[in-house]
Amino acid sequence: LILANKQDIKGALTPEEIAKVLNLQAMDKTRHWNIVGCSAYTGEGLLEGFDWLVQDIASRIYVLD
Repeated sequence: LILANKQDIKGALTPEEIAKVLNLQAMDKTRHWNIVGCSAYTGEGLLEGFDWLVQDIASRIYVLD
């Protein structure tokens, strides 16, 4: 999970721009990843990101059983 913080500030890179700069698409088939725009100041996007993380971990636990 990558939290693209500072989304409340004008000029911040979008999650899509960050994914492109980090070449995250190259990991599509080898890793589970998600990038979520957020603002630690306003709280926007944080729950969405952590919900994804919990669901991803839960799906892996189920597979391991």
